[in-house]
Amino acid sequence: MARTKRTTKTQVRTFASLAARARNVVENAGAIAMARVNAAREIAVDRAGEARTRTVKAVGQLERVFEQRVSTVVRKLGVPSQGEVRALSRQVAELQANVERLRRSRSRARA
Repeated sequence: MARTKRTTKTQVRTFASLAARARNVVENAGAIAMARVNAAREIAVDRAGEARTRTVKAVGQLERVFEQRVSTVVRKLGVPSQGEVRALSRQVAELQANVERLRRSRSRARA
């Protein structure tokens, strides 16, 4: 029976040692898994950012092409540009001022 007690104690110690090692392995595996998950997440976030940047560039290019084509069509239709409308507005204002000056000078000449 002494031998059985000793064997049982040895078995218990061995089992306890194996259980402690198993806990360490599980903890280390969890830490390794979390590190890999975090690394994968960072890669995914970086790639998503790159994809967003490429998408924004592509949309910007499409907008520029669209604006150029619309401008070309508008010019072909004979619609004046914004600059041309401003220039004509200035000319109309100058003409109105000249007409007003002529009216005043004529009314003085009559008086």
